[in-house]
Parts: sequence; structure tokens; C-alpha cells
Amino acid sequence: MVSLPEEVLKDVISEVFETMFFTDVDFEECEGGGGTFEYGSETRLVNQKGCIVLKMRIGERFARMITANFLGIDEAQADEIDEDELVDSLRELSNMVAGGCHAHANHPEWKLGIPRAWRIGTEKEDSTRSVSGLGFTFSGQPAGSAALEYLPC
Repeated sequence: MVSLPEEVLKDVISEVFETMFFTDVDFEECEGGGGTFEYGSETRLVNQKGCIVLKMRIGERFARMITANFLGIDEAQADEIDEDELVDSLRELSNMVAGGCHAHANHPEWKLGIPRAWRIGTEKEDSTRSVSGLGFTFSGQPAGSAALEYLPC
């Protein structure tokens, strides 16, 4: 199975936030803590030998800000963004990060799955804790976390 180094995940997340959401984040290690996040997302890379699951958790305030940036809405109006727009932008975030990981894996047999995003507590995933792995901050505050989970078929 292909394994992606943490530096690849950092590079991909940085590039996606900078180019598509017009913001910069800093990174920190997190062990299941680091913040309480209201939104989750997941995208899978699958082949015959197994799958890599990109899991992300995002805080609501940060999610509203990046959604406003993504949609070209003034950040001062971020509170007016509806839930569907917010979840759609987080699905796009997950898709772009997983797509970047797919490009770095450089194996044509890997297939990119359909991204999911949700408000935590509304789906079977009912934890507001961060995903253990790579935490990211914005302006010194916890903004989210990301991890790659490797699963057999």
C-alpha cells in the first residue's frame, strides 16, 4: 500500500488553502485534542489493495471564513452563509486535498472517491474532537485537523 509522508499532507493543505480559499494556516501535531470542531469531512482513495481515508475536522468560525473567501463573499457577511453552502465548500476542500494526495501518490490504480462533509452530530460520526494527526491553526487559534487513515480492503 502507498503511504504518504506527513510533509505531503502539509504541502497539499497549504496549497489548497492558499490558492482556493485565500488564507494561510500553520501546522501542529495533535493527539485527539487541539480544539473542538463542528464540521467533519471525509474522502477516500481506493484501489484493490485497500484505501486511504482523508479525515478532516474544521471549526465553524474558520469554516465560515474560508467559505466566504471561496464564494467571493465579504468575510463580514460570513454569518449569513447557509448550512448547505458551508457543507458544499467543505466537501470541495476535502476533494481538493484528497486530489492533491492522489497526485502525490502517483499511482493510476488509485481512484478518488466522492467527498462527504457534515455538521458533527448529524451523522453517525458524533465526535466534535479533532482527528488525531495534523492540526492546523489560523491566527494562532485551532482551526482544524487532518489525518490519513490506511485501511485494508
